Amino acid sequence: MWRRVGAFVAATALLTAVSLLTLRPAQTDVGPGYRSPFLLALSPDKTTVYVSDCTADQVVALDAASGKRTGSCQVDAPTGMAASPDGRTLYVASGDRDQVTEVALPAMTPGRSTPVGRHPVGLTLSPDGTRIYCCNQFSDDVSVLETSSLRVLARLRAVREPRFAALSPAANTLLVANHLPLGSNLDDDLGAEVSLINLANGAHARLKLARGATDVGQICCSADGRFAYVPHVLARWLLPPTQLDRGWMATNALTVIDVPNKRVLGTVLLDDLDHGAANGFGAALSESGDKLCVTQSGTNEVQLLDTARLLKLITEWPPKSQVALEDDLTAVYRAGVRTRVNCGGLCPRGVVCAGREVFVANYYSGTVSRLGLDTGKVLATVPLGEQPPMDPVRRGEMLFHDATNCFQGWQSCETCHPEGRGDGLAWDLPNDGIGNPKNAKSLLLSSKTPPSMAHGVRASMRVAVVAGFKYILFHPPTDEEVDSVCAYLDSMKPERSPFLKADGSLSEAAKRGKALFESPEVGCARCHPAPLYTDLQMYEVGTRGKFDQRADFDTPTLVEMFRTAPFLHDGSAVTMREVLKDFNKTDQHGHTSQLTDRQLKDLAEYALSL
Repeated sequence: MWRRVGAFVAATALLTAVSLLTLRPAQTDVGPGYRSPFLLALSPDKTTVYVSDCTADQVVALDAASGKRTGSCQVDAPTGMAASPDGRTLYVASGDRDQVTEVALPAMTPGRSTPVGRHPVGLTLSPDGTRIYCCNQFSDDVSVLETSSLRVLARLRAVREPRFAALSPAANTLLVANHLPLGSNLDDDLGAEVSLINLANGAHARLKLARGATDVGQICCSADGRFAYVPHVLARWLLPPTQLDRGWMATNALTVIDVPNKRVLGTVLLDDLDHGAANGFGAALSESGDKLCVTQSGTNEVQLLDTARLLKLITEWPPKSQVALEDDLTAVYRAGVRTRVNCGGLCPRGVVCAGREVFVANYYSGTVSRLGLDTGKVLATVPLGEQPPMDPVRRGEMLFHDATNCFQGWQSCETCHPEGRGDGLAWDLPNDGIGNPKNAKSLLLSSKTPPSMAHGVRASMRVAVVAGFKYILFHPPTDEEVDSVCAYLDSMKPERSPFLKADGSLSEAAKRGKALFESPEVGCARCHPAPLYTDLQMYEVGTRGKFDQRADFDTPTLVEMFRTAPFLHDGSAVTMREVLKDFNKTDQHGHTSQLTDRQLKDLAEYALSL
């Protein structure tokens, strides 16, 4: 805790110093016919842009020169794509189907499919086109596929929710961007990581990003393989979120990685002093490598960064500067590194560069924008199809991701609740006093499991939504905004656990764990009864920390528990085994002290299967 107090004082001094120097697809009930461009891919000759249209279950081909739609095909829930070097095949990941599908080009005809891990997102191809690297977000691994047979050759472990990868041929290294941090919230240095996997010998290095790094976006590599660029949120989670000015709660960053030396070269902020650039998502380099394009999905912008000036800024930053580079809100502006431009739509996600033009997928607009790389001017906006008016669920989802409603655009609801879940960090919200941080909770089933917050200080989801608008975004909401966000949260559906078998049934270990869970001797089901796996009551279960002002905590739902680490109200337990054994010495949290190691493993597997 003293480290938190120290961080508070240090940050106050830091912000004063800056002043003197300057005199983020969740599964929901989808409405009818929405077009939702998510990621983009280019043909090898740069003449065609391929678009994954998630909610329309389509992959669409656009002519890069004219923007004209040239073809489409049906693929369930398409996410990531990659085109073969010969331009004859497009490989498409289907998030909900857990598979990769071949699409023959230019006919746009679906062909073979093969199962991969749970919820694949980003695809990366080897330069010779013989291997596909598929990021499986919920099974925490990367499938390696042989393109000739579409056979899975290997599964490479990642840290937590890998969504995107990039290949550095020069270093023979696959860089995997892990979406969220994994660790105890008692660790004040907690932050997300990038996995570096040597493809020759399988050696696996974990490269930690800056403290508070979370909600990691796309990663891209320079053509020579020396540098990798990755946008992410930089949460100021050690501070009580009492204000927003100058990124007090969250800033939005870009980290540059020195790939051959396996080290973080530096991290810069993409915000301005009084204007946040919320939720960096997509990243792409120009063909010559002189420009890096980053989409800011929360503020509907694209950042065009001069890579030479960016590298110069990072490598020449004074080592004894009183302000760390990742804390300086004016460094990128003063160095003339980037230009902020409007994306031409709502919630830009994927981005690619062709020649001196940039193509951007605008998720809620249902359009693809074409911008001048050198001017930032929107040259054209191409609709993927007719876009019906937003119903309350769609509008609520858009508002949840929208940082333009936030004071100075620093963050959106998505910032602390990516995909409606938690960001892996513990925040010291003032709603129950200062000095007792709580793990950011998933919002899944929040309307059905009142009250909200660890101590139940919000009577309902609606009350919590209003408070979030007022005290986190500093935006007094309208009734329509609250109704819409509540409709969106109520529409969220749990994802199938990666601990289940492919047909959705329990594993043998989980079946044994279920019997333990429901047995009177262990007693888990007394407080966590199906189907919500909570009895909606408050209990003292022996997990009170020395800074907690109360000992009783709301019984959380166990549904989708595989996504909610770290566990317990303060995020102190990283694994389910720790919850059941290390943090349950007095058997107040279920009677588990009599269980063998195998029984503990079985019980954990069942809980993670829910």
